Order: sequence, then C-alpha cells, then structure tokens
Amino acid sequence: MEIETRRLIIRDFQLEDWEQFAPILADPRVMQFSTTGVLSVSETQEKIQSFLASYQNYGFGKWATVCKESNQLIGYCGIAIEQIDNQEEKEIGYRLDSKFWGQGLATEAAAAVIQYGFRQFQFPYILGVVERKNKASLRVLEKLGMRFERETIFNGIKMDVYKISSQI
Repeated sequence: MEIETRRLIIRDFQLEDWEQFAPILADPRVMQFSTTGVLSVSETQEKIQSFLASYQNYGFGKWATVCKESNQLIGYCGIAIEQIDNQEEKEIGYRLDSKFWGQGLATEAAAAVIQYGFRQFQFPYILGVVERKNKASLRVLEKLGMRFERETIFNGIKMDVYKISSQI
C-alpha cells in the first residue's frame, strides 16, 4: 500500500523501520496522550509487528508516514480496528515526531488515509477518539471535517468520539 500526498508518502511499515520509529515513540511529548506512554525499542518493534498483523488480517492498519523531501520516517497515520463502546469500529490514528508538529502534516496524512479508507474499503464512516485536553489532535479532527458524536471511556480514559461519514 502506498499513498502519496504533496509532502508525504504513506506506506506499509517494514520491520527495519524500528530504527527511525523508536526515537519517536520514546519521546514523552509525542506520547503524552498515548494510553501506553513512552515505548522502549522492543515495544516499538512489537508495535510494528502488530501493524503488520493488521495488514494481514484486515488489509489496513497504521502506516508509516515518510517525509518526501528527506525520505525520513516521521511517524504513523492509519486506520485501526478498536473496541469503542463495545463495538468494533474503524478509527483514524496518527502520531508524528514533534519536530514535524505545526506544519499541517497530520491533517494532510489523515485526510489522505480517510479518503483511501472510503474509496478502497467502502467504509461508511470513520471515527476519531481523542482526549479533550489534546487540543492539537482535536484541531486535526475538526480540520478533517469530523464532528463530535459523544463522550466515551476508551482504554479507561474519558475521551470524545468524532465521526466523518463517506461522501462517496
């Protein structure tokens, strides 16, 4: 799988991506709103394995997000199956190296991934789950055209659920 945007390449993770990915997931700023907290190298390798398993099981998952200009892996963006309110749902997720924040890259990546999900898999809708305190992520969801649906408890944390429906 590969999606190209103006500034990014979004592609399947490969096992060797752990070298560029581990420092990102070890950054406390990047992982501030993650339910896992910072990850070790071995936990990052396990995370990549889980992404590869998702590709096998569903045909989609969290994908490596690479800056075209430098060919550097800067994080991930993708769609995962998550249990939300006792229902299997498709949820958009993204996490970028803090050096790349504030440039619109999360929005650029997520918009492309959502359109891919609608076109390639005919998802009727995609959810976004976010902590209200995570203002930057909330802004991304709103810029994507997602609308607040409801509050929920996700992984033991009070979160807001946002939704975008397919226009296709």
